[in-house]
Amino acid sequence: MDIKFDTDTFRFNVRSSCIVKDLKHKYVVLTDMRAIRDHEALMLPGGRIEIMESSDKAVAREIEEELGIKANYKLIGIQENYNVPINFHMVEFVYYAETDDILGKSFNPKDNWEKCKLIEIDKNDEYDIRPYPVKDLIKMENYNNVYHSINYDWANEIS
Repeated sequence: MDIKFDTDTFRFNVRSSCIVKDLKHKYVVLTDMRAIRDHEALMLPGGRIEIMESSDKAVAREIEEELGIKANYKLIGIQENYNVPINFHMVEFVYYAETDDILGKSFNPKDNWEKCKLIEIDKNDEYDIRPYPVKDLIKMENYNNVYHSINYDWANEIS
């Protein structure tokens, strides 16, 4: 059972995600953000943490489910993501991993949804990646500190 709750006026969940790069730091895997429907928006692969599951176990499970890879994960950040117009709040533990297992890989979705894509890191400004601070995180070469961000742009559509 996922860590989440919904009321008539509010939604909350907890998620683990990961910046997955190749060993030369030229590519990163992102996933389609289905919450935004008016254009393509991308986010880090991952998913909800289950009750009594640690964030590191959750990211390992989610990345294996979504990408079919196993890796070593390092916690690099905690994000608080909000969509105020719909009263949505998500806490996200962000991890980092690198592996060449993503190169030349075909991400075959089980539900006919093009879930994941490999993009060139030096071209990530061409994409709508949410929350916006993730673009800068992807470009980083070293993850020596754990960062914290509060984001109000998480799933707001562009008007």
